[in-house]
Amino acid sequence: MGKRVGIIGYGLLGSYLARKLNSEKELDIAFVYDVDRSKLKDLEPSLVIKSLAEAPSRRPDLVVEMVNSEWVSENAAFVLEFSDLLVASVSAFADEKLKGKLDSVAALNRKRYYISHGAIAGLDGIRDGKEIIKEVKILTIRPEHGYFDLKNLIKKDVKERTVIYEGPVRKACRLFPKNVNLFATVAIHSLGFDQTQCAIIVDPEIDIIKHLIEVKGLGLRWKIEVQAIPVGDRKKIYVPESFFQTVKRICSEKYGEVLI
Repeated sequence: MGKRVGIIGYGLLGSYLARKLNSEKELDIAFVYDVDRSKLKDLEPSLVIKSLAEAPSRRPDLVVEMVNSEWVSENAAFVLEFSDLLVASVSAFADEKLKGKLDSVAALNRKRYYISHGAIAGLDGIRDGKEIIKEVKILTIRPEHGYFDLKNLIKKDVKERTVIYEGPVRKACRLFPKNVNLFATVAIHSLGFDQTQCAIIVDPEIDIIKHLIEVKGLGLRWKIEVQAIPVGDRKKIYVPESFFQTVKRICSEKYGEVLI
């Protein structure tokens, strides 16, 4: 029997992860949970749990969260009582108290929680240069229809290229928690939520999402560009595949080469 993986949230990431896990000999699905039970109707009934309270009895080795920052704030500590945890909704860590709470519970129960790298190429370099980096800026340009939280701030359609936010990542996480997990991930691995700066632009003339990460420091200057380009009827391909590969690395028990 392979490592057992619990899936929380059955949207784009969760459904992709479940399909890939079904093809892996060394990994098993411990359970799948989503508050919207209608999403789970095509799954084997034995895999579905009706409430999070059932999760410990399924004995997962790793629980993968793919819901939202509110779920992480409310439930991550409970999960760490019985399982390791992989967090996708990284914007939750804009709450200054959350990390300390999870560190304490994890240490008490000898568990680990992992922060998803968000499919950001070059994040390892940013993390390794953390002590000598002086400035980090992130610019995101995206179409209006791709911005889940936009209507919370702007009550009318955007007719032209518009800057809707500019400032520290912490405030962006409060305003746009569903959309700035990439910002939060970069902040965690570099200068933190208050010192990492970001800007969000909505452009009705484009149909893809673009991210530009600029890093300056002692002896270094980097520009990392990330584009999410639809393939066929799928809005994202690399992000869910990257997430699945992360799960495989966490759960691997093989000896030999390990990429870190």
